[in-house]
Amino acid sequence: MILDIHTHHLDPSNKDCIQNIEIGLFNPQEGCFYSLGLHPWKVNERWENDFDLLQVHSQHPSVLAIGEAGLDRFVTDNISLQKNAFERQILLCEEINKPLIIHCVKCFNELIALKRQYHPHVPWIVHGFRNNPFIAERLLNEDFYLSIGERYQATAIEMIPNDRLLAETDESTKNIFSIIQGIALVKKISHDELIDHLNKNVQKVFFKA
Repeated sequence: MILDIHTHHLDPSNKDCIQNIEIGLFNPQEGCFYSLGLHPWKVNERWENDFDLLQVHSQHPSVLAIGEAGLDRFVTDNISLQKNAFERQILLCEEINKPLIIHCVKCFNELIALKRQYHPHVPWIVHGFRNNPFIAERLLNEDFYLSIGERYQATAIEMIPNDRLLAETDESTKNIFSIIQGIALVKKISHDELIDHLNKNVQKVFFKA
């Protein structure tokens, strides 16, 4: 059962998560699942070469999603390249019918505009969501999924419907069950009930169940 949809802790023995790995380091292990993408921090003038490799690796059945990809306002020296690379990954997701895991910092207006522009058929997931209820409501109105990690605003979690919620460890040292327990306490539901919701969401988003 996959509950952790985004982790940077690479472990060939961990079959119960989606491991995010750099494209050039992709070496799939039997039974493991991965996401691959062009992170906005690492987009440079040679990003199209990386994208070519991403196109090849993204076809592998162990790759369940593209990402993390997106836009980050704090990185100001490549914002136009970020947008170009992000849009190419949006189109790739549609082509291969795999969901998009999104890194977004201070660019939610642009993100929503792109979703309205492209009308994607695959799910879009904002990973590591820790913003306020206003932004959560805007994203939910546009049919985003929100993935919650170690850090979050409780008032935002309270308003996320159970069928739009995912969980992750990202770079945290906490395990996924500890993070899920914290979310369950905020939502005032049992740990087991939340796990049931998360499992159903993972099956729907990543396995088309």
